[in-house]
Amino acid sequence: MFSLSDGVRPSPLQSRTAAVASPRRRLTAIAALWLPFLCGGWPAHAQDVFPLADETQVRALVEEALSRNPAIRAARERALSATRRPDQAAALPDPMVSMGYDKGDAWLPGGGPDTGPRIAVSQELPGRGKRRLLRDIATRDAELSSHAISGVTLGVTYAVRRAVSDLLLARENIAIIQDQRRAMADIEELTRARYSAGLATQLDVLRAQAELARFDQMRAHEEGVVTAAIAEINRERGQPSGTPVDLSVRLTELAGREIAVPPLEELLTRLHGLSPEVRAALTMIARDELELDLAKKRLKPDFVVSSGYALRGSLPDRFTVDVGVILPAYRKTKQRQAIAEAEMSLQAARSAREAEDLRVRSAVERAHADFKASVIEARTIEKQVLVIDALAVESALAGFRSGQTPFIAVLEATSVLYEDRRKHAELLYHVLWHSALLDALGMERQTS
Repeated sequence: MFSLSDGVRPSPLQSRTAAVASPRRRLTAIAALWLPFLCGGWPAHAQDVFPLADETQVRALVEEALSRNPAIRAARERALSATRRPDQAAALPDPMVSMGYDKGDAWLPGGGPDTGPRIAVSQELPGRGKRRLLRDIATRDAELSSHAISGVTLGVTYAVRRAVSDLLLARENIAIIQDQRRAMADIEELTRARYSAGLATQLDVLRAQAELARFDQMRAHEEGVVTAAIAEINRERGQPSGTPVDLSVRLTELAGREIAVPPLEELLTRLHGLSPEVRAALTMIARDELELDLAKKRLKPDFVVSSGYALRGSLPDRFTVDVGVILPAYRKTKQRQAIAEAEMSLQAARSAREAEDLRVRSAVERAHADFKASVIEARTIEKQVLVIDALAVESALAGFRSGQTPFIAVLEATSVLYEDRRKHAELLYHVLWHSALLDALGMERQTS
């Protein structure tokens, strides 16, 4: 039975303690921030609209795919590698060591005044706040990698559920073909008996036999669909080709269930919290805001500290310390242009976020409309059309046995009954398909 019921950003690590912490402590903090995404990915049943989400065998297939799928492993490994970037981005530039030799009155050290080797070390020091901003930008890049895990997880879950739906539909069509073949065999036998008694024509017998011959072709097609669906399930769960799929549930079991259609407003409310595409767009805005702050910071100078030591032969050794300033002397053609570029990039990110909101909203609205229509149509066929079709077949057979109804009426009534059964199975398949699409937030994501 069917029923309808309509019904901040994470703060960057800014404290001085975190800035001066050891690399191990900083890496631990970053890993802890993203550990839920790296280990668990995204919940497989975030909305539970899919009617078979709690079926033991279906849930086992999804969980196996989430644990073995190489695309998910690759996304997690990329996200884990991205957690190494913040420390790199915030590190000081590598120091420079220079060595030389001063020749005074002689060639050899000590042979004359001001003659001997020298060594110097220099270190560039970025202006205040620049390293912190570089770290925060790299942290946002790592956050984008975590959103990719969510997208791949949703995509794999949807792909498995879609393949399961394909498999159930093909198996149900095979069962309908077998039932129709048995019914047509009985009709063919009855027709031959009536032909022997002179109550039916040879054409009636041949038409019944032709209908029987068509079922082998129909079954072969559906068996091919079964093979393709199993291959897709095995691909998603990382199993060898030909591995059997343990799935005993039947598509027609949905006919006795109450399938609730959640209100569209409820689904749309969840978008901002669940959609990895929307979350990634928000992260890009935060990243570009940091890029703009960094571009403005680069209007201020950086510093260079250097120290040197020189042996001067007969003269006293010399030790020097220097402090230099890197001035933004070309700010009009360099730093100002970088600020303008960052401002335009930020505006583009905000527009992209708005476009992503509209795209995801439209996808959810379309999937919701298809899901709701499938539920209503399936209920109508189940409760009304199939009942009338069965009565029509019984009436046609009774009339054919008594000689009051021609053979063509029996053939048409039987064909309509099984055609409507296939249509009913197709609608149940659409119920599964579009509910799986709603759980994936309306998006058919690539999983490879």
